[in-house]
Amino acid sequence: MIKDLFLIRHAESNHPSGVKDFDRPLNDKGYMEAREMSDKLANYKLQPELLISSPAKRALSTATIFAEKLHIPAHQIQPENMIYEANASLLLPIINYLPEQYNRVALFGHNPGITEFAGYLSGTYIRNIPTAGIIHIRFTTEWKMISAGSGEIKWEAST
Repeated sequence: MIKDLFLIRHAESNHPSGVKDFDRPLNDKGYMEAREMSDKLANYKLQPELLISSPAKRALSTATIFAEKLHIPAHQIQPENMIYEANASLLLPIINYLPEQYNRVALFGHNPGITEFAGYLSGTYIRNIPTAGIIHIRFTTEWKMISAGSGEIKWEAST
């Protein structure tokens, strides 16, 4: 049984004065990054079947751009509140409770949590996943059995 997880950091965003962190939008560079990286994923040998995203505006916007490129209806993106400001211990249950019918899942999140989670799952030191960066981690077990160091990094992409 093979499970593929794509960890994707949201694209670059603005920090407008008076706007809550949760509501920060992508900036022009972020839109370009998201389009470029969604092209890379669309041309990769595997694409996700399910997209799960932090509900923060910048993450959902990134996920929406990827969904369009991957021909996944935007309304099928599953927002998950636990992703926002999460660390590895909060992200792991999201993966462990994924439905087994999905073999390839993309999770859109934030740093430092998404980078920490990639390192946790792969048992590899990862300095930083850049904005709109993608890490593909493969597991040879069910979602519920995934734990620290149980995955192997198969592919990384960044702008």
